[in-house]
Amino acid sequence: MRRTWRNLFYFSKADRRAVLLLAGVLMGIVLSTSFFLWFDRRTPAKEDSGDSLVYERFFAGLKPDTVVVVRSGPTYGQPVKAKPATFFFDPNTADSTALLRLGLSPWQVRNIYKYRARGGRYHRPEDFSKLYGLTKGDYERLLPYIRIADKYKLMSDLYPHGLPGTDTVELPPRQEKFPEGIRVELNTADTATLKKIPGIGSYYARRIVDYRNRLGGFVSVAQLKEMGELPENIGRWFTVSPAVHRPLLVNRMSVEVLRRHPYLNFYQSRMIVEHRRKYGPIKKLQALSLYEEFTPSDLERLQPYVSFEE
Repeated sequence: MRRTWRNLFYFSKADRRAVLLLAGVLMGIVLSTSFFLWFDRRTPAKEDSGDSLVYERFFAGLKPDTVVVVRSGPTYGQPVKAKPATFFFDPNTADSTALLRLGLSPWQVRNIYKYRARGGRYHRPEDFSKLYGLTKGDYERLLPYIRIADKYKLMSDLYPHGLPGTDTVELPPRQEKFPEGIRVELNTADTATLKKIPGIGSYYARRIVDYRNRLGGFVSVAQLKEMGELPENIGRWFTVSPAVHRPLLVNRMSVEVLRRHPYLNFYQSRMIVEHRRKYGPIKKLQALSLYEEFTPSDLERLQPYVSFEE
């Protein structure tokens, strides 16, 4: 009996080494786990920087005011945008709460803040019209309530005839607009001439010239409507002498060049090139009427701009 128990707890030299190695590994795991738990408790939590917290609080506050309308019955309340308020404000100093109450969207308020952060200032009430995304209705609604503080106004507006008691050079008068009845040639007017038309500033003048260059020249005043966003009834200020100075060479141009024209998309341009490859040079525009990519109205407005020169 004694020999049996002795044999049970007897280990050879190799067994003892294995047992000691296993015990060492287990002890190392226990000690390393205890150390990391102790170190984690002593490490302070990382705090957000003050600037990040300020920005997060600011942008979180840029949410339009909403009211919840609760209807009787089993229907749920639905958020309804609060009606915009109107009050006097200075776009150079108004905070986000005031700007949102005026009916501006949160992203428009962020653009105002970014504009002011870059050093931008509104010197006249009319400068507020440059705000991206501002509609004509909102601009006309807010314009009577814009009040620019004197420190943001231009000296030429505060003292149009110079400072009292000083010898100053008078600034040239602001550019005058054309009187009613003037007509401007649409295909030859430059941006300086276009800006003299009531309702057209630098932005619209550049857009008109750019669209004219992409077309290759206007053939009708009605084409101005294709641009969109132009002032209403702006066509009454123009006359046009149809002049295409850069025609579409449909038998020479590549897909990339053809698709730059406002009247051709990628698929139509590719079909023109494919037709040339299969059947040779295009002799008349009606040859494209067999393709579903071209409607009769597409071919009609393309007609003045197409050249079949080989």
